[in-house]
Amino acid sequence: MLSRITGTRGALAGVLGLAVAASALLAPSPARAQDYPNKPIKFVVASQSGGVVDIRARRFGARLSELLKQPIIVENRPGASTTLGADFVAKSPADGYTALFGGNTEMVTAPALGMPIKYDPIKDFTPVAQFTLGYPVMVVHAGMGIKTLPELIEWARARPGQLLCGTAGHGSGAHFICELLARSAKIQLRTVPYKGSGPMLLDTATGQVHISIGFLAEVDKQYILPGRVVPIGVLAPKRIVRFPDLPTMGEMGHAGFEMMSWTGLFVPAGTPQAVVTRLNAEITKVVQEPAFAAWLAETGSEVVTPTPQQFREFTHGEYARWRRMSDEFGIKAEQ
Repeated sequence: MLSRITGTRGALAGVLGLAVAASALLAPSPARAQDYPNKPIKFVVASQSGGVVDIRARRFGARLSELLKQPIIVENRPGASTTLGADFVAKSPADGYTALFGGNTEMVTAPALGMPIKYDPIKDFTPVAQFTLGYPVMVVHAGMGIKTLPELIEWARARPGQLLCGTAGHGSGAHFICELLARSAKIQLRTVPYKGSGPMLLDTATGQVHISIGFLAEVDKQYILPGRVVPIGVLAPKRIVRFPDLPTMGEMGHAGFEMMSWTGLFVPAGTPQAVVTRLNAEITKVVQEPAFAAWLAETGSEVVTPTPQQFREFTHGEYARWRRMSDEFGIKAEQ
């Protein structure tokens, strides 16, 4: 009886050994990640088409697909101040084939200002690469006849509660700036949320809202040059090359309006490190190309190429900074 049991155990051990060996062969390994990518990659943009992030994703994705030799599909998933798209990516397979092409709003401001999100911007994502850094301008509907920020403030004080300030959604950077303007200028205004900066700027140009903020990539050629909106201030620590005569908000007596915007790529947490490294390397190649860097400069942005670890530290620092500002100013996203 003892010999039978021993024999059975030996047979079972042999079967289990084969099973373990087979599973090891089927399991993904670091070496297999070197074959990445072997199918199309999806870039999720968490806002509607036409905004600065969407513009950059399509331009950038077209060039990156050439280097990776696989199509890159840009998919817009707007809603809930860009958090729907981020949540979709957070819950996607951690294989490098679904990535969030985004930045401030979904990864920093929305969570920091108290949006009811279903993902953790720190724990649920792996930062891959940051590649742009820029600052927006505040614009006013041209039909108002206003040319400067002091004129806008005078208009608003004469009409308490009538100034409509467009935002890219509750919890977006634009939302924070609208509320900060009301406090700094001692005026009453109403915020109007949109599903992204594209429709927000369109409604500013047509007069549905009076003011908003936009980056040069999305507002300059389409709205400023045709005279549909008028820039009245730059949200940067210094003046920008495109508008050397346009004062910063700080110069006009309104401190704390520096709104640094950045664009980067994030993948779900748990994505193989070899995939993250490959993506970072190819992204760095693209942004360092003279043509791409020149295009970014025209849109008021500069190229940055941190390592994944440096990008992680940057995003964590920005999240903490916006949390502090939210608490300091008492500004929270609408629930």
